[in-house]
Amino acid sequence: MLRLFSNLCSSQSLLNKSIINVAIGHRYYSSPPCHYGICIDIDGVLIKGKKAIPEAKSALQFLGGENKLKKKIPYALLTNGGGMTESKKAEELSEILGVAINPSQLTLAHSPMCQLVPKFKDSEILVIGGSGDNCRIVAKSYGFNRVVLPNDILAWKPSIWPFTKLSENDLKLTRKLDFSNVKIEAVMVFHDSHDWGRDLQIVSDLLQSKDGYLETLASPQELLKQNIPLFFSNPDIIWSNDCLLPRLAQGSFRLSLEHLYKKITGLQIKYSLFGKPEEVTYKFAHKLLEDYSFETSGHHSPNRKIYAVGDNPDSDIAGANAFGWTSILVRTGLFKGDNHHLHPAKYVADNILQAVEWMFHQEEKFNN
Repeated sequence: MLRLFSNLCSSQSLLNKSIINVAIGHRYYSSPPCHYGICIDIDGVLIKGKKAIPEAKSALQFLGGENKLKKKIPYALLTNGGGMTESKKAEELSEILGVAINPSQLTLAHSPMCQLVPKFKDSEILVIGGSGDNCRIVAKSYGFNRVVLPNDILAWKPSIWPFTKLSENDLKLTRKLDFSNVKIEAVMVFHDSHDWGRDLQIVSDLLQSKDGYLETLASPQELLKQNIPLFFSNPDIIWSNDCLLPRLAQGSFRLSLEHLYKKITGLQIKYSLFGKPEEVTYKFAHKLLEDYSFETSGHHSPNRKIYAVGDNPDSDIAGANAFGWTSILVRTGLFKGDNHHLHPAKYVADNILQAVEWMFHQEEKFNN
């Protein structure tokens, strides 16, 4: 498995700092230091679909200082969603929630994958997921210089997946390359596939190719080595929106690929995971929260206690528990019971406002 860097991506860090300085300057520097903070999931906790959960705005305002101690509590948003830049997601959330969200508060599923840039900066990489060329824009913003999308390949050879016809607008967004001469050195799934058949076929073709050249076939000995590394940004099998039943997530796509590849080749694919509940994502989010807290308050708190709120026991709660954070499970998304039998949370709340109020009373009980 590729050795991952422990620090945030320097380019993203510099961008975030400049945004903070322009947007909010030093207005929080008069606040007393806060010895705790909180990371909050988005889907099923703050929003469902494109609508805010009723208590979300009040909860974020509470964290912003609208509590009886007038105390600003540092918070960050940690999600297995993505498919757009952190800046774009911050704009979208700010509009839905009615609360200003800074890009420096966001860890999206693919945010920690910027740590792969030193190895693949100038390599041709296939990026899966999202609509249009959004994920190409995301990858290039991290520093990947040569980003291939599935539609680039389909434009080159439509018979690779003859069931999808590209529109004129689709074609305008493609890179015009002769992929018989292009060596693809990694596959990175940034977001949910919008065309499972196309993407399963192309990834399967690449994993069976000789040295990453499409329309070639590796020898049986070469297939055993799997020369093309494969990365997924989100292990979740399902996620919650405004539908009655959960929707299939990126983890379901991965399971489909695993099953099909095993059926075709007899081999198990090798891959690396990002996203909750993976440790690499929690390390990234922890440092992001500390950096944002310092930039907005001027205070370092190396021993800060971190709370985490989520609606998915298998990712949000399992990851928080494993990383030593205090977990809070809410009932506004996937989970509806009393607590989870395999990944029990420290506290179960009806909604995000109840969750942050419980955290506040736990930490400020000697001051009330």
